Amino acid sequence: MADPPRIDPHEYALDSRYWGENACHLVRYEGRYYVWLAGAGRGGDPPLVYSMPGDEPARAFLDDWQAAHLLHTPWDERVAYIFLLDPGRGPGAQEVRAAPDASPRGGGGVTGILYDSAVVEVEGDGIWVASYDGTAGDNGPRSLARFGELGAALDTFAAWAELAAGRVERDRTGRYPDLVAGILRYRATDARMITARGKLGDAVRRNEELIRAERSIAPVAHAIGVSREFLYRVLAGGEWSWPRGRRFRPPGARLPDTPVTVLASYMADGHQYALVSYRDTADARRVGVDRDGEPWAALSDVQVTDRDLLAPGMCMATMGQGVAAVYGRAHDSVTDLYAVMTNGERVSWPIHDDPRNNERYFAVIADCQALKDIVAVAGRRRVSLRPHFAIWFRPAP
Repeated sequence: MADPPRIDPHEYALDSRYWGENACHLVRYEGRYYVWLAGAGRGGDPPLVYSMPGDEPARAFLDDWQAAHLLHTPWDERVAYIFLLDPGRGPGAQEVRAAPDASPRGGGGVTGILYDSAVVEVEGDGIWVASYDGTAGDNGPRSLARFGELGAALDTFAAWAELAAGRVERDRTGRYPDLVAGILRYRATDARMITARGKLGDAVRRNEELIRAERSIAPVAHAIGVSREFLYRVLAGGEWSWPRGRRFRPPGARLPDTPVTVLASYMADGHQYALVSYRDTADARRVGVDRDGEPWAALSDVQVTDRDLLAPGMCMATMGQGVAAVYGRAHDSVTDLYAVMTNGERVSWPIHDDPRNNERYFAVIADCQALKDIVAVAGRRRVSLRPHFAIWFRPAP
């Protein structure tokens, strides 16, 4: 909306969803419904506000927004997933995912993806199943459901995949409908097998005392169709147990009352830049750059090693021109950091010890077109950030 109501969405929100620095509010104001996309509690870009015809489509929008974020969860932090590209598009095709906040429901667009579904256990927020069903068309719907236990979530994950398989067969979607349907059913069966093995393993472990008392290890193993050795591993929880250790922690947010340490301040091209550190709402260690007193960019829980001495990030107001801030974490062995300018000048930049996060952070603030290299020194080693420059400072398309 060009002219949304001048209200605080938090005061009128019927429902709110949060993901890192982003928030999606369902707002009812003077009898009308709105969806409000904004930062989670800080200044910055103006919010995106959409007028909605009623409560139900507004809640569907919120579900779609949250599903989009869940579907950007890293692969190794999902309990189960299906990510199926159209096998008939050829090797030169481009497959991209739209940004979760790109547009209202259905408008983000996901090209080349036939089906994307995930089971994600979100730390402190239950188990979620999210899916994008491109078999229903180019702007296929997203679905979302929340569960208290993994078996029900996996069953729903499988059922949605089987529904998509049936649609592919019925509508003859794509060049290989039978292949796509077969893949979806195969992955659905995989998920159901996780549930079946988990439930059977639970039943064996619940009856362990009786099985051992009656010396029934061999008969039970024979009935199941496994060896005695395998059954012992089931009893110990090493086999046929539910997937554990994949709880996903959503990105945290920096709120107005978040304690922030300013490590350094710089003036460049009429703007004030500050290297800052803090702990976000998910307790992640953050290093970032503020511009004119507002959060500009930040990295979360970045790691450095003996091989990778710097963990850098970059932000700039205009791609490929003007002032850029290259910032991040430095390994404890780094003793010097300097920028090499295109005129041959070498400029040293300090590395700051951060008492809040017990890490070492740096920032280089310079005109990207005058910056030739950034080098970290550790003993006899020299590590260059020059290989990043082609991506960081490429001209805007």
